Parts: sequence; C-alpha cells; structure tokens
Amino acid sequence: MSYKWLETASFTYPDNIAVKYNNESLTYQMLYMHAHSLGTHMQALKLKRVGLYIDNSLDSVKLIHGLMMLGVEMVMLNTRLTPAELSSQLKDVSVTTVIATLPVDIPGVEVILYDDLFELETQTFIVNKPEPDDVLSIMFTSGTTGRAKAVPQTYKNHAASHNNCQQHFDYDSDSTWLMVNPIFHISGLSILFRTVMTGCTLVVENKFDEKRVWNILNEDKITHTSMVPVMLKRLMSMEGTHHLKGLLLGGASTTPSLLKEAIEKDLPVFNSFGMTETCSQIVQISSKDDRILTGAVGNVQGYDIKIDRETNELLIKGDSVVRDYLNADLKLKDGYFNTGDLAQIDDEGYLYILDRRTDLIISGGENIYPKEIEDAVYKISGVDRCVVIKKDDDEWGNVPVLLLEEAVDEALLLNHLSEHLAKYKLPKEIHYVDKIIMTSTGKISRSQNQKMFLNR
Repeated sequence: MSYKWLETASFTYPDNIAVKYNNESLTYQMLYMHAHSLGTHMQALKLKRVGLYIDNSLDSVKLIHGLMMLGVEMVMLNTRLTPAELSSQLKDVSVTTVIATLPVDIPGVEVILYDDLFELETQTFIVNKPEPDDVLSIMFTSGTTGRAKAVPQTYKNHAASHNNCQQHFDYDSDSTWLMVNPIFHISGLSILFRTVMTGCTLVVENKFDEKRVWNILNEDKITHTSMVPVMLKRLMSMEGTHHLKGLLLGGASTTPSLLKEAIEKDLPVFNSFGMTETCSQIVQISSKDDRILTGAVGNVQGYDIKIDRETNELLIKGDSVVRDYLNADLKLKDGYFNTGDLAQIDDEGYLYILDRRTDLIISGGENIYPKEIEDAVYKISGVDRCVVIKKDDDEWGNVPVLLLEEAVDEALLLNHLSEHLAKYKLPKEIHYVDKIIMTSTGKISRSQNQKMFLNR
C-alpha cells in the first residue's frame, strides 16, 4: 500500500475537487502542484520535525501536504494556548522552528509565517515515500491532569483510522466532508487525511457560525462532518434542508437528550468514542441503532477491545493505536493500550464509558462515577453545563460535590436525582459557579474545577 496519498489521488482523481475554502477551489492535480511548489521552498529549511501554528484555511491544507512530501514530522499546536504553554510543549519534543498561518510569538522558537516561505530560495527534492511506521503528526493530549503527553501518530495509524471510519460511515470519492473542528485536533486533522485517501472533497471552514455552517451544509451538499456537541446544539436552532449522511460526535458532553433532539430534527448523528492515542474514533454508533439513546458509544464486536476485570478499565488494541508517547510511557496491559477510562460492555457488545479512573469517587467503600450523576442532572431542562468533583470527607473518605453554572430549583433537582440515583451517590453539596473550566480541547476538566473550587 502506498502512503503517498496526494500523489495517488492526483493520478486517480485529477479533476475531483480536493479542497474548497471560501470561494476558492483546487482539484487534486492543482493541490499536488501547489504542495510540491511549497515543498521546493521549504526544502531549504532542512526540517525533520516542525511545529505548526495554523488555522482552518486553504494555506494550512497546502502546508500539510507540502510537508508530507518532504517527510517532515508535524507537531500540531493548539492556537488557544499561551506562548509559555506552547514553548514548554515544543521544548518537550525538541522543536525550535514553527510555521504559522497566524501571527504568534513563542519564546525560544523561530516562527516563520506561511507567506514568508515563498521568499526562501527554491531547491529540488525527491518526494518522500513514507513507510507505515513513519511519524506523520504529533499531538498533545489535553492534559486534564499534569503534563500534556506528546502522541506520535504514524501513517499506518491514520490509514487504519480512515479504514475503520469508512466501514461504518460510508463515504467514497463522490462524498464531501466539512472540516469545522480545529485542524490542530485529531477530529479536524483526521478529516483532511480521510478525504485525500478517498479522493473526495474537503470543505474547510475557519470558525463555527451556525447560520453560515447550515448554509454550507446545504449549498455545498455536505455528506459528512464531525462536530463537538456545543456546535450541534447551536446548529439545531437552524431550519432548512441538508444532504448529510453522517454527523460524527464524541466526548462526555454528548448526552442522550442532545442526540434525541438531533434525531428528531432528522440529523444522521453518530455517537462515538476515540482518543488522540487512537487517531480519532475507534468505535461509533449510528442514529439508526436504538441503543444510541442509552449512552452507548458503539459496539465492540469485530474489534480488539476488552475490559480489565480487576480495574474495569477499557483496553484497546489495533493499527490505529499509537505505540508510545514521545515524553512518557504508554500505559499497557498484556499488550493492550490502557485508556484509563472506566467502562462496561453489555452482553450484546455495546460499550459504555463510565468515567476516568482518576475521577472515581470512593465514598464509604462504594464507587461513585461522577459522570453517572452528571448524566442524571443533564436530564433536567435548563442545565447546559455541570461538573461533579470529589471532596475529602472525614467520615466517608470522599464525597461528590455538584457544580452548576445555571441556577435551578434545588428541591426539584434533589427530588429528581433521588429517583435516579442510590442515596450514597447523591451530591453532598450543590454550588453555583460563574464558569465551569474547560480544557484547551473543549472538554470539562474535573481536576481543574476541583482545584478552582477547593482553593477558593
């Protein structure tokens, strides 16, 4: 199998639209020429590994393909981080050069703006022929606890992820994918690779605006996309037609009520579970499967996925799973990647994610999963964001504390929770906070909220 994806697509589908951004479009043949031309300029930099501080734009797509032609490893930087955080991450992976499509100043690092690449003297080069285990991209996990881990994703990892996704998500060379998730996240970048491996069209959108995105879905006849739950929520305020065959969601805030609302609006949603370490989703469940509304994230039949009997942690094996971190050791159990997520698999193979092991609350010898309490709270209308944290308690060891952004009727809330949860699982305290803290990847961080609340 050739991993020269763009070269293959430029021969096989030369006239297919490869990428569309605002009013500009490039065919696969044109994208190949643009990327190659850019490569002749970047060859002068003699890079082995480079940081990318980029946005969702046509320039970023050309840049990634140009660097792939040169065989350069790309460290995807989260543009929401501070210069100090970026500097620390780059130091961790020994990178001293960053190419940016946005202005940025990072201490101790040379930043080259995309437009300035064309000032570099051109040099001829032989297009790289990647091996399966060559590193293509490096991403940092969101780091909800301690130091963010650097995850090296290989060509084989990305190809396996695409093959798995295509099997369930049904896209081909006639499909059109919308990338509105950030390109520096796996949920965004994986779309760029899926489209070039398939020879279909990638529509790039810079920022999420529900009205504009709804128009794109309709006018560009988008067949597939991936979103975070907050985007879907905003999108559902729109009315009109669409051509979607699949809308992929993932993350703890994908609630059954949100999925139900989307299904009622005739949106073909898929719930899923994936990680940076698995190169995007590893399992998914379609809106056509009734189990989607029970909180299931997929079915493990046909996958090498199991539960550790001693700890109830989710263990995964497969070609899309990375082999190690660059700056830490990957947690393994009998050759399986230990995700650290507490999970259960029912008799029919459906997978349910319960919580992170580090978030588990042990109260009076009983295990309490914060997510179980949060899921019950989300069933009350008017609650958009909540988090359950653990607090030390002299009598019980730990107790659950519920933090809410919106004021709710407390008697109603406790009555509702009493109906859904065992007494020992009920929050011992309920507090209202101005803002619930999110990680840089848009997830609620229990550890940061716990720290913020307890250190007030």
